[in-house]
Amino acid sequence: MTGARVSLRDRLSAGTTRDLGPTNEVAREALHDPKLVRELIDALDDERIVVAHRAANALKKIQHANPALLNPFAKQILRKALNTDHMHTRWSLTIILGELPLRGRDKSLAIDLMFEALSSRSALQRVFALQALTNYAHDDSALRARMKPILEKALTDTSAAIRARARKLEKQLASR
Repeated sequence: MTGARVSLRDRLSAGTTRDLGPTNEVAREALHDPKLVRELIDALDDERIVVAHRAANALKKIQHANPALLNPFAKQILRKALNTDHMHTRWSLTIILGELPLRGRDKSLAIDLMFEALSSRSALQRVFALQALTNYAHDDSALRARMKPILEKALTDTSAAIRARARKLEKQLASR
């Protein structure tokens, strides 16, 4: 066999759909080879749901370790988040978007997406959207004021995860 390199997308598609496959390994490699970040961004558009999901998860891990690596791809990440229906992929993209330094129209689109996500059936999606909105409100007094009643309502949500996050986020907003 030749030393042919297996494509990143094929690596991400390997294994069962019940796990994250080589996501951790790919994320570690991308931290040392930023060209792989571009490949992961491109993989978000793969028609195989497992590839897009794992690419989003790897990007989330990369952002946690080195946020600046994703900043140049903010528009592509936002576009994919606006156009994905797959819940697990959307979870990761929501987390990523909430940490990106968005401005202007991009920030407005992301905020609209997060407000839409607050009506999701998924409690995790609502938690991630609340976190993202609170992050955006850091330097936006109008959004901060808008978030206060939303967080108050979240304190009575049926989901314990949402109630717990709302308590934490209320403290964050109060300290700003």
